[in-house]
Amino acid sequence: MSQKWMLKPGEGPDSLRLVDLPPEPLSSGSVRVALKAWSLNARDFMVAHGQSPVPVAPELIPLSDAAGIVEEVANDVVRVRVGDRVVVTFNPAHQSGSFEPHMAAHAHGEMAQGLLARERVVDQMAVVKLTDNLTLEQAACLPCAAVTVWNALFEAGPLFPGQTVLATGTGTISLTAMQLAKAAGARFGITSSDPAKLEKAMQLGADFGVNYRKRPDWDVAVKEATDGKGADVVLETAGPPSVATAVRAAAQNGRVAQIGLKAMDGPAISMLDLMLSGVRVVPIMVGSRVMLERVVAAASVNALNIPVEESFPFADAHAAFYAAASGTGFGKIVISN
Repeated sequence: MSQKWMLKPGEGPDSLRLVDLPPEPLSSGSVRVALKAWSLNARDFMVAHGQSPVPVAPELIPLSDAAGIVEEVANDVVRVRVGDRVVVTFNPAHQSGSFEPHMAAHAHGEMAQGLLARERVVDQMAVVKLTDNLTLEQAACLPCAAVTVWNALFEAGPLFPGQTVLATGTGTISLTAMQLAKAAGARFGITSSDPAKLEKAMQLGADFGVNYRKRPDWDVAVKEATDGKGADVVLETAGPPSVATAVRAAAQNGRVAQIGLKAMDGPAISMLDLMLSGVRVVPIMVGSRVMLERVVAAASVNALNIPVEESFPFADAHAAFYAAASGTGFGKIVISN
């Protein structure tokens, strides 16, 4: 038997129950991965509380981010071998190129079953081999947040040394963006309503910070911090409530990577602002397996170290969900086997 956590979306983390199910059978091209580490994202507790903006299954194995060790392969598998350390892709249907709508149903932990299990059988094209210097816990933090950042910074357009990247909030997206942007030679700014979190971000390498509670006109504050230019790339993580401000914070011909959807309503974006500034608003739907491979390589070369706030054992998944939902931490909540 194999242990899996099951969740009823809309009923919160209290609906989590640990079940024993028969091991999944191997099929052509598939591999069995003994999962050892998982990380939580904002989407996971949105799913748990019935707040996901996309459809979800009535009952599912939660979580999209996990890493582990290949323990069995089908006869025709060629990409990995038994014993390889691997990370599982966020969406097995998105292998390369642009996201297409039909892929949405295959993202782990929404309509498709997720990864919070002792083992899962997945297609060989849904895993990426890890380098020796990446721990399984660090690898488990990559598939959603780090791939999203990579897509926003390097796939949606170029990022050149000396340019400025701004990220809204001090969540994992922003903390990962800071490391990748600085490694690329860019300046980095960050926003938050928490002075202590802004101070931590500055200690970790941010070049400037803006308290948007003290400065509701935080776009003006960003322009002031960049000698009137604005940010060449803005990673916007809240959604419609702040997209219009993010556009005004961007530099001429810059781009706003729209990542989060924490709320669906907000002020309209001025078309005149867009036309005069040349700013592009680019929706980011995580990214492909190829992007995950690039992230793993970059993480290895640049010693990417995503902050981990707290780690919980597999048996204590409830506590991990509540810790992630609190929003008080500064880094990832992980589960480690």
